[in-house]
Amino acid sequence: MTHVLFAIPDDEFDREFLQLPLDVANACAVLRAEGVRVSVWDNRLTDSPPDTDGAPDVVVVITAIADRAQCYPLVLDPVKEMAEQARRQWPRATLLACGPHATQLPDATRRELGVDFVARGETDSAGIQAVRDLIAGRPSLPVMPLVDSYPQLAPEQWPLPAYDLFDMSSYTAEVFTDGQVRRGSCGIVLGVRGCTYGCTFCHLPFGTRMRPQPVERTLAEIAAMRERDVDFIFFLDYVFGLHPTYYRDLCRGLTGQDIGWTGQSRAEVVLRTDVEEWARAGCKGMWLGAESPGIADTPVGKRIKPGVTNAAVRRLQDAGVTPFAFVLIGLPDDPACENGDLLQWATDLPGYFGLNQLFLRPGTKLYDQLAPRYNDGRMPTTWAEVEAVTRRYRESYPVDLDELWGQLSRLPNYLGNAMAEL
Repeated sequence: MTHVLFAIPDDEFDREFLQLPLDVANACAVLRAEGVRVSVWDNRLTDSPPDTDGAPDVVVVITAIADRAQCYPLVLDPVKEMAEQARRQWPRATLLACGPHATQLPDATRRELGVDFVARGETDSAGIQAVRDLIAGRPSLPVMPLVDSYPQLAPEQWPLPAYDLFDMSSYTAEVFTDGQVRRGSCGIVLGVRGCTYGCTFCHLPFGTRMRPQPVERTLAEIAAMRERDVDFIFFLDYVFGLHPTYYRDLCRGLTGQDIGWTGQSRAEVVLRTDVEEWARAGCKGMWLGAESPGIADTPVGKRIKPGVTNAAVRRLQDAGVTPFAFVLIGLPDDPACENGDLLQWATDLPGYFGLNQLFLRPGTKLYDQLAPRYNDGRMPTTWAEVEAVTRRYRESYPVDLDELWGQLSRLPNYLGNAMAEL
């Protein structure tokens, strides 16, 4: 029996949350059902590999798990360290890398990680199909498949994720206890893949087409997690509520189930949705991609005026749902970032906000537009060059983005501070 081990590297820096690698749980479930022996090494939880009773035949190194795929890191050092450790631990094993890095810069990723193969495509689908090809001995080049990316498989045809391979209590996010937000054990669900919006700074690993799985499948995943004492869920769906029939039926199925959950959406979707239905179904908090009060004036294709975001925040509060806002600093030509309005807006924001800085990532339109400008007029061919593009972009920004980050991260409604106080 072929033994496949999935290896999840440490993050490039500390984070507030530690999410379950859902794509790995999916891939493990499918391969196990096909007679493959599977195991998982999550280096974020333990430095030592699991006791697998024998060396794996294939080690699949995941460069960015599902909840990081949209904002995948540019620094590959922890992933390389994971690959090197796997090579030392199991010198006879075949090393395969999957994730957005393998998809966007496959040759550079294989070379810089020192793995044998890379697989292009959505991480779970690519991992499943690449392992199938390796086991079958199909002819393949180091970049798999031979042409383009592996096709998207249909999750509704998969077994439920292999939750039994994980200590579900070890994975965390923002949860609510007695009405207060805190860091706690949290499961993760991806009910609808894809996003139809065209923000140029955003990497969309699941594409631009909405692909809902059956609501019954989503409810079954949640029920399976509850059997493992998970009572709070984060919906990774990029725009909760955007597929009206799916989310209406989902909320009806969750109502009365006594499970709390959070999700992420957009302000305009909140304003045209029955968010009271979300609250009745157990929604405790909802993230909004607010980014900046000046984002409508930037050239990134997100035309949301501050008043729309503020109205969505009030709408959520009126329904008893705590609003969270993603704040993104460093957008090109952002007047609010440059004149101090962003800091004041975040200070006055009800609820909580999380902080992100703009990275220019391969696979986004903004990267395609700006990368040559910060790389001697040509597109980068290595991840070091990609990282240097963002560094030079930040250095040329009209204000000190590190100073702004420090100011924002000291505000009491910054989520990291709010949770640290409890």
